[in-house]
Amino acid sequence: MTNQPSNSPISLFYSYCHKNKKYRQDMEESLALLKRRKLLKDFSDQSIHPGQDISAKVREKMNEADIMVFLVSREFIASDECMKEWESAKQLSKKGNLLFRIPIILADCPWQDMLEESSDKYLKALPEDGKPIAVFDDENVAWQQIYKGIKAAIDDLRKTFTPKPEFLKEIEETEFLSHKHIKLRDIFVFLPMSCYNPQKEDGQVLEEKITNQEQLIEKKLSIVHGEDMSGKTALSRHLFLHLVKRSEPVLYMDLREVSVKAREKSFKDEYSRQFNGDYSLWKNQSNKTLILDNLNSSPNLIEFVVFAKDFFDRIVVSLSSDVFYSFFRDETRLADFCEIKINPMTRKQQEQLIRKRLALSDRKEPVTDGFVDQVEKHVNSIITKKIVPRYPFFVLAALQIYEGYMPSNLSITSQGKCYYVLIVAHLEKAGILGDEKNVNTCFNFAEKLAFHIYNLPAENRSMNTSDFEEFVKGYNFYIPESILNRLTHRDYGLVTKDGCFKMEYMYYFFLGRFFGKNREEHKAVIEEMGRESYVTSNYLTLLFIIHHTNDSRIIEDILIRTMCTLDNVDPATLDAMETKKFRSILDAFPKSILSSESVEEQRRKQKEALEIADDQEEPEKKLEEEAEQTGDENLVNDCYRILKNNEILGQILRTQYGSLEKPRIKEIVETIADGGLRLVNSFIKDDEDIAEYASYLHKKYPKYDFHNLKNVLVFLSFLWTATNIEKIVSNVNHPEIMEAVDEVVLQRSTPAYDLIGYFSLLDSSKELTEKMRKELGILLKKHNDLFIKSILSKRTQHYINTHRGETAVEQSICSLLGVKYIPRRKSLE
Repeated sequence: MTNQPSNSPISLFYSYCHKNKKYRQDMEESLALLKRRKLLKDFSDQSIHPGQDISAKVREKMNEADIMVFLVSREFIASDECMKEWESAKQLSKKGNLLFRIPIILADCPWQDMLEESSDKYLKALPEDGKPIAVFDDENVAWQQIYKGIKAAIDDLRKTFTPKPEFLKEIEETEFLSHKHIKLRDIFVFLPMSCYNPQKEDGQVLEEKITNQEQLIEKKLSIVHGEDMSGKTALSRHLFLHLVKRSEPVLYMDLREVSVKAREKSFKDEYSRQFNGDYSLWKNQSNKTLILDNLNSSPNLIEFVVFAKDFFDRIVVSLSSDVFYSFFRDETRLADFCEIKINPMTRKQQEQLIRKRLALSDRKEPVTDGFVDQVEKHVNSIITKKIVPRYPFFVLAALQIYEGYMPSNLSITSQGKCYYVLIVAHLEKAGILGDEKNVNTCFNFAEKLAFHIYNLPAENRSMNTSDFEEFVKGYNFYIPESILNRLTHRDYGLVTKDGCFKMEYMYYFFLGRFFGKNREEHKAVIEEMGRESYVTSNYLTLLFIIHHTNDSRIIEDILIRTMCTLDNVDPATLDAMETKKFRSILDAFPKSILSSESVEEQRRKQKEALEIADDQEEPEKKLEEEAEQTGDENLVNDCYRILKNNEILGQILRTQYGSLEKPRIKEIVETIADGGLRLVNSFIKDDEDIAEYASYLHKKYPKYDFHNLKNVLVFLSFLWTATNIEKIVSNVNHPEIMEAVDEVVLQRSTPAYDLIGYFSLLDSSKELTEKMRKELGILLKKHNDLFIKSILSKRTQHYINTHRGETAVEQSICSLLGVKYIPRRKSLE
């Protein structure tokens, strides 16, 4: 077309009627005139000639078109084929394609009716006002108007920098396995980040927290790195979509798929794939952003990043932390880039992600706060600092269990299936398709490798490249080199090039799988792990062995060892004699802790408190290490043995309750409870113990007041008691086994067991009910002890603060507790 740059992506498609010879002649004469006046490019090699039927090629050309010109007359309107093309063009416009449809009125006809019927009455026709060409005294005037109209459309199109729908669809896709498509915007959560800014004066590095995309975008030049599966690509795509929504010029490039040797041509090619409009105009805009995903150590890529700084005002580069620390941390050519590290999500963000995902499910029941708590408990049993970081991918994998996605033919617990899905997802991304033979080949290799690493000296269970090469050389099973290469894939493989598992859960998954399949041969080793379950590696290995076998002998061994640990200490009953030492603390507590704050705000504070508890795991880890070094006969070891065994038994209840007989389930519940209650009495049992400890400490440290020491010890004893009660509850409060818990509580009937039963009922309920109010009333009448009444009241009030429920039920419970009901502000969610 005239004044149209040669690189413009404009195509011109025309419609025709094959039934009427006169119309065909008129149309051909009109097209010839358009070509003579250079208004129409010569597409003779691609044209569809009059008389031909609609074909796949026509549809293909329509999909490629930016402008469609329809030459309208009575014959056009009367043609079914022409009207089909008109409707097809209309549908393409509705799908979001940037498409100009221009009706050119050749002769007098009811074209307004055609537009009215297709809801296109505001579509502009040419010549001006839809005046037919045939009625012009001078046809040159008509064609000049047509020329100006089409040229205006071309100019608009060149300056309309809108994203192409097909690319938006591609960028919105999530990589996560699911039975239904989930778009990125539906589940994206911005993870917390740390920006490290070196200070030139003293060389110190200041850490700045980044909590939203605006803070990240402000950095201009950023190099963002994170661990495997930390969401680097999701972040890059989210930034792209965010800037597109703000109508800011942005370009996204996945450096694994784009050739950068052509330099600027690479930008142009990617722009043409992603956006409408003229690149030569787009590139002259200010405040352009380039997002480069999956940077690696290739020299060409580094040079490309440096080159891009001359074309873009803002650049965000993402890559793995391993690659960053190995190649880019001290790269002088990128010295002006801010280093930004992706951190695991907070517990509040995890809840936010869970709620987003549950909102996309097919559940007909409302998603109550109590139900979210149950789901989150399941997630937290998998997402731990020890083996699986709190990244969205892993949280979503844990949620798959609730969608019935798991393979049903695996001899593995439901939680074990979750780890299985994570591993298969890695293999599929590495290029190993879900062929059972290939997966089995990978699993067999990984099992043998995990056992090989386990047999290395405990103080140095790590591999190097030569060790791994030696292992592969001595591997007694056939494994194709192509499969081995996939297993050690840099981005998605399970194993690094030096033979270490990329993530800790992978090592324990395959080690547990190996021992589960070969438990008879390695019976002595498994028993030794049971004796030293306070050692973290033994505890985790036992946990994963349980996931891969339902061998009753392993369960029996863990039960017996838990029962026999601290067997000289009686389980706490929390009767009036044991709890009178807490009277001073209880007197200081307010009777009411109800808040007028929204449930959302109260849950946020609860999550923040849990974050603080998570941060305090480091001192606990040091105690664990100390326990591992001091040998078997040690009080600290005994405490950790009970804690770890109780967690294992709790996992057995969660994942294998359907294959355990009712008496066995009750035995496990009682063993967990008694073990935890022995821990309560192992520290400070009564007032005499407190006085004895305080006296000892005062003699050793005379500067500390005896009464202050007593108060501190009372407070520590109270925390120790409450913490162990909550740990017991977290291990037994599975909704599926509440009947067994109730039977054990009724049978033992001590104040401690009553608390365990009621707390379990609270934590396994979706919301407060009349049944719970009645149960609370029974317990308040049964126990006159201030400690029990106070703990029941505080725990119930805390539940009301953090869960939305029926006002009438909450008011009734408050009346029962003797506290004033306080209406809460509405949540912002």
